[in-house]
Amino acid sequence: MRPMSTVRPLLVASLLLLVALPAVVGGRPDSAQAGDPQVETWVEVLEKNARLPFEQDKRERAIRELGKLGGREAAAALLPLIEDPFVHLGDRVVSAWIQMLRGANSAESQTWLAARGLGSRDPAVRAAAATALALLVGEGLLSLGGGSGTEIEGPFKLALGKERDGVALAALARAVRRLRGEPQLDGVLLKQLKHKDGTAVLEVALAAAAIDGPAAVKPLIATLRHRAPLARAGAVYALQTLDALPAKHIDAIVTDKAPAPAMALAESLALRTEATPWPGRGEPLLARLLAHPSWRVRAAAVQGALRLWDNGIVLPLIERLGAEEGRIQDDVRRALETYSGKEIGSDPDLWRSWGQAQGPEFAPAKRPDPDKAGNIRFREGAGGDGKEGSKTVAFFDLPLRSKSFAFVFDLSGSMRNAAAKDGNDGPTKLDLLKAEMRKTLAGLPRDTLFELYVYRYWSEYPPAVKLTRALGKMKPCSPRNVKQALKWLDQQEAKGWGAFYEPLEALLAEDVDSVVLLSDGRPSRGRFDRDDRILDEFPRANRFHRTAINTILVGTKGADRKFMQALAGATGGRFREAGGK
Repeated sequence: MRPMSTVRPLLVASLLLLVALPAVVGGRPDSAQAGDPQVETWVEVLEKNARLPFEQDKRERAIRELGKLGGREAAAALLPLIEDPFVHLGDRVVSAWIQMLRGANSAESQTWLAARGLGSRDPAVRAAAATALALLVGEGLLSLGGGSGTEIEGPFKLALGKERDGVALAALARAVRRLRGEPQLDGVLLKQLKHKDGTAVLEVALAAAAIDGPAAVKPLIATLRHRAPLARAGAVYALQTLDALPAKHIDAIVTDKAPAPAMALAESLALRTEATPWPGRGEPLLARLLAHPSWRVRAAAVQGALRLWDNGIVLPLIERLGAEEGRIQDDVRRALETYSGKEIGSDPDLWRSWGQAQGPEFAPAKRPDPDKAGNIRFREGAGGDGKEGSKTVAFFDLPLRSKSFAFVFDLSGSMRNAAAKDGNDGPTKLDLLKAEMRKTLAGLPRDTLFELYVYRYWSEYPPAVKLTRALGKMKPCSPRNVKQALKWLDQQEAKGWGAFYEPLEALLAEDVDSVVLLSDGRPSRGRFDRDDRILDEFPRANRFHRTAINTILVGTKGADRKFMQALAGATGGRFREAGGK
């Protein structure tokens, strides 16, 4: 990250470059010419408040206003903020560029961003430019085959051909995948299948399947041997979309030491390809994936069954119900409830009796619409799990069925407020959390692994970001560990700003299948601090982890509630409000 003391030199350099450019780009005049006083006014706001933690809302407004102005000078003024110490501003710049692309001078902004953004020497800028362009392409506002859309084909091809940074390459590939028309990229995607970054190759593989079609088959088959597991997973799914996965590779995919390739295979069962026809070879393959040694693959297989949405999934799910425990057993039961519309519990014999009574041609419940990631969200039943008097240990009515839990708390300053919905005096939200945590940890089985986390942005410059944890690692719920965790929690104060994306992303690297996130609202800091961006980025990061994020809201705001519900639903988790549903 660059210190903000370098903002002025960078802006001067950017604006000098713009002065050397022609006054007209794409045949249209700039809305904000070099030296535009409106641009300079908002640049002053950015600089004046660069080191003031409590004034970042002013800089956010300045970014929005520059987005409204559009033009080359305004776009260039935003470049240094991509790597600002207040990291959420980088994502705000992407939004401002998108606003420019939607504005009156959209063709000019598009041309400038494709040339100067995708052509930047800074990989973070290239990634941000590709993200902005990708969102517009996805909306159908940018296309190829004539008009202004043709102007971005060349810059995309050039950027893809020479990109070496994994993050930027992944963003470019996601953008290219949305290009409409028939882009002529001359095989540059196929060459990038050899890139060493697995996440980048995953995105490149999906883009190559969409754009290069049959020509991508041979390079994608070779990518099945890539060193990076995510690259192999991308090749699996891309080949399935092309109906070109050789059946002889399936055994190697299922037995891969890493779970990601088998997870991709589970996701793709609904494509019913020649390699995995349904009914046919896909049926025993589903059963095999449901019994995979990795819980992540089994979680993906449950989702794969729901994507199939066929009566043939019922028996394999019932058979697995009795063999599972913890989180995955819960997933299997919820999948059966979602498909059947019935709430029968976790006893496989009861489900078998129900299935026998229905016969093979029974009509399932109404299929939920897939989310934008293609997942079928679990139906929320009216069962008693987590309610007072049930046998399941709960945290604010959230049933805790996993064998490993990471509890992540937003302890920002607003958690000092009274917990009562009417805002009157009484226990604070933090007091409510501490009391509930004591009760929950006292009831969890001793072999349950757990850990408590707090992630904060402190109110200082440069922003101090810290993830603290109670035990140092996941540990059994023994009396000693519980005592240590509660002592740590008692010492925690409500102060600073809360962030969600970073702690959740960090937990993906740990072998924990369930996270409980408690907050009194949406985040106020972090790389992604807005609802739509978190809900876009985190499920993508979580795709080959399948960690369930359960959310607890200690608050009453409608927008906060909607966000917390959506985050839980997008990850297979549950949502609860403190004090009840």
